[in-house]
Amino acid sequence: MTLRLHKVTKQIDRLRENAVVRAQHVQAEMPKAREAFHQAAQRSDLYERARAAAESGWDGAMPAGSEALSSFKEASTLPAALTLVAVDGSQVYPDHHAAALFYAINIGFFLHRYDTGETDAGSDPDIVFEDDSLYPDGNLISQTILNARRTVEEMATLQRIALAEKQAAPGRAVLALADGGLALRIDEKAFPPAERGALQNKFFAAIDKLAAEKIPVAGYISRPGGSPVLALLDLAQEDAAEHSRTRKAPKRTTFPALDDSLLFESLLPPGTRSPIFEFAAYWNNLYRNREPNQSAHFFYLNVGRAYPVVARVEVPAWTAADPSLVDRVHSALVEQCAVTLNDPYPYALIRADEEAFVSGEEKQYLEQQMAIALIRGGMRVSRSEKLNHKGRARKH
Repeated sequence: MTLRLHKVTKQIDRLRENAVVRAQHVQAEMPKAREAFHQAAQRSDLYERARAAAESGWDGAMPAGSEALSSFKEASTLPAALTLVAVDGSQVYPDHHAAALFYAINIGFFLHRYDTGETDAGSDPDIVFEDDSLYPDGNLISQTILNARRTVEEMATLQRIALAEKQAAPGRAVLALADGGLALRIDEKAFPPAERGALQNKFFAAIDKLAAEKIPVAGYISRPGGSPVLALLDLAQEDAAEHSRTRKAPKRTTFPALDDSLLFESLLPPGTRSPIFEFAAYWNNLYRNREPNQSAHFFYLNVGRAYPVVARVEVPAWTAADPSLVDRVHSALVEQCAVTLNDPYPYALIRADEEAFVSGEEKQYLEQQMAIALIRGGMRVSRSEKLNHKGRARKH
């Protein structure tokens, strides 16, 4: 072992001390945040205030729909005939030191037909080695671009399987579930224009087809970070003069030790969800200003039983606007998380992840098979000298 553990002991002690201090800050701020939440719920102008701030560049959560801020919803009864389709994806990044240069995307899926008890699972692997795909801007593809390609393929696979289920049994309700956020957040500086446009068009097309068939789609985020709702509480407490200023994503200072998940851990009973919010972020304009409206909405959901476990669930505007579709998402997630008992997480996403996972042994096998194919084609191939030396050193 080369990590000199005795040299990090004091740093670990400081970690403990920092954790204790942070817990004390959370305990001190939580009653104030809860009070701010209840006060904000009494404001009749909260939506108008948030909308005006968003137009000035504010980044937070806007109330959406007719649900009151303080209204927490319990799960409803699942449709008797329901198919839940879940997807997750993984990738193998290209490695200059390997014998062959390629990347791989593997999309895993799992579906459960509740009325018959039937299940199905599998994966769609894709190995890419063409220069046009490996070098989208003249440089070797970045992890950022490859991750975006994987996300788009996840949505395309989800749409394809969900629509096939709907067409096979038109009377059966269908729910499409993805792991992670539902929006494809692309930083324009990190993507060549042609790449960005192609990814966005394919992503939009997949969700548009789900919208046309009224199949609700949701993204499940475990242990969510961020504080858009706490930013809304800050906004609700500002005076008129401060509120009227042009603001661009200011730092939240009222409750620095908290985030939204901690707040809703203290507010949501087991199995209940928060009201629905809309992201008032600049990146959401791309989804909002189109038809059908795909603006990213979200709610917080406590899927825990013995202790709070808060997830953020993201849905597009057309799902958020239909209470029956939101109920389908809500009740299915509560049921799915109940299956996993003391570690509440949607079982269907666990199964999809198992199908998507590419192990180290599988990655090595891919590299070997591609090297063999090149050798058979008369090419001289080998791993880099650096990688060979690392392999030898780590065997001892």
